[in-house]
Amino acid sequence: MGANYRLIHDPNPTNDPDKKTLHPRVVPYGTVGIDELLKCGKEISSFSPADVKGVLQLLSDLMADRLECGYNVELDGIGFFSVSLTSRKAEDKKEIRSESVVFNNVNFRCGKELKKKLQYMKVSRLNEVQISQFTENERLERMIHYLHNEPFMSSTDYMTLNHCSRYTALKDLKNFVALNILTHKGYRSGRVYLLKA
Repeated sequence: MGANYRLIHDPNPTNDPDKKTLHPRVVPYGTVGIDELLKCGKEISSFSPADVKGVLQLLSDLMADRLECGYNVELDGIGFFSVSLTSRKAEDKKEIRSESVVFNNVNFRCGKELKKKLQYMKVSRLNEVQISQFTENERLERMIHYLHNEPFMSSTDYMTLNHCSRYTALKDLKNFVALNILTHKGYRSGRVYLLKA
């Protein structure tokens, strides 16, 4: 499964009609939390979810400690973290005291190794015209009817059946699994969905 993108107009402060340029932006399927990552990792790793959560908590605490002391933090294979500061606006340095300089944000700069892994990611343009005319309940009914005649369905089958985007299909299927209507087998692009017995 690849990522979807849509084309977005670049900012055009002068409103010049000849400078209406576009750039691609990923349309996320959603946000993957640590529990879902651990569920996937369980199939390809010998680490227990509890061990990984413990290491992540330790790493978070150590990173906060070092960042607070003014260090940048590098995580091999992931990237660099640094702290940014903010203060009230002033024209003269003497107007700003240390007490008025405070934490603003944590900045992240992607490392070379992670960039390399994503260099050849597959992308496809989101068909924004393709909007499902069916409500969620109608999509559910159509899916159940389909699964009474077929042993399983993929997310692509769901998209085709309900004339919806991949984002909607994955959101619906995840919701139906959470509601115990469906169960699933397989991993990533090979995942299929079945009616829960």
